[in-house]
Amino acid sequence: MLTTFAIASVVLLTSSQAESAKPSAPAQEVAAPAPVPTPLDRFKALKGTWDADMDGDGKNDTAVEYRVIAGGSVVAETLFPGTEHEMITMYHMNGKELMCTHYCAAQNQPRLTATTISKDSVAFTFKDATNLPDLKGMHMNAVTFTFAADGTMQSHWTSVEDGKPGHSADFRMKRRA
Repeated sequence: MLTTFAIASVVLLTSSQAESAKPSAPAQEVAAPAPVPTPLDRFKALKGTWDADMDGDGKNDTAVEYRVIAGGSVVAETLFPGTEHEMITMYHMNGKELMCTHYCAAQNQPRLTATTISKDSVAFTFKDATNLPDLKGMHMNAVTFTFAADGTMQSHWTSVEDGKPGHSADFRMKRRA
């Protein structure tokens, strides 16, 4: 009886050691959650040079350049690059709010905040400005970006002068190949 017990103990011990010696199944990797996109990500995706038609004739009138700078925290847009009328707009997050500062050829710097963000458009409206003694001076007051399914986009800029609607500009853009 003791021998049967001893043999059974050896068999159990051996099978137990064999089980623990088997390589364990690889631990299932838990995928890191995808980062939550910010409204700025849409502007980061514009990186590169775009051809812009401003008069609706379907021909390229100027270029618009987008660069991602400052460690990915800012998108720099250059309108009319290399010309006397060159202007820069910087897009960035302020907490959860998307903002832009437009460095205008009118020598003021309106700041705008995104007031409407949807699947296919982003609309910015005037918040305040630097180098603008009063709001009667000409300044950009709003810009709306519309993103088309075919990869083209349009930006519609409007200004205010003497408290009244002023000049507007449309940039119908397609990415340069």
